[in-house]
Amino acid sequence: LGKPPEPRVFGGAQVQEIYRVLLDRDDLLLESVIDIIKQKNIQDGQVLITAGSIQECTYHFLGATTMKAKNVFKTVKGPFEILAGMGLIADGEPHIHIVLSHNGQGGFGGHLEKGCRVLNLAELTIIKYSGPPLTRKDNANGISLLQAK
Repeated sequence: LGKPPEPRVFGGAQVQEIYRVLLDRDDLLLESVIDIIKQKNIQDGQVLITAGSIQECTYHFLGATTMKAKNVFKTVKGPFEILAGMGLIADGEPHIHIVLSHNGQGGFGGHLEKGCRVLNLAELTIIKYSGPPLTRKDNANGISLLQAK
């Protein structure tokens, strides 16, 4: 199998600003994050979804172990608790994963897609970094990887 590649470490970033955000009923989660990123001119940063509930959510997850990603899209409707959500912002684009729970049963989720509608509220933290910028570029298998800009 050989030795796995060394991790790519991107350093030198500093926290420039931190925005704490409250979303209300019927707000769209990802679309709201994208709007804030544009309003605050955040090129590099992080999104933390710390609490909330969802009434409808679309996400995708990997459906195979092949080298080329095979995404499966799923939309769920009903009352869901947000257990966690987080991701990086690179080149002004968020890449967020979300974990939900329904009726006190185990967690599930994946890559957050547009159309995820808040039920009662959602609390987020968006961190703006300064320093060497990052971007994403697809590799030969179509996987979007972080890299220095």
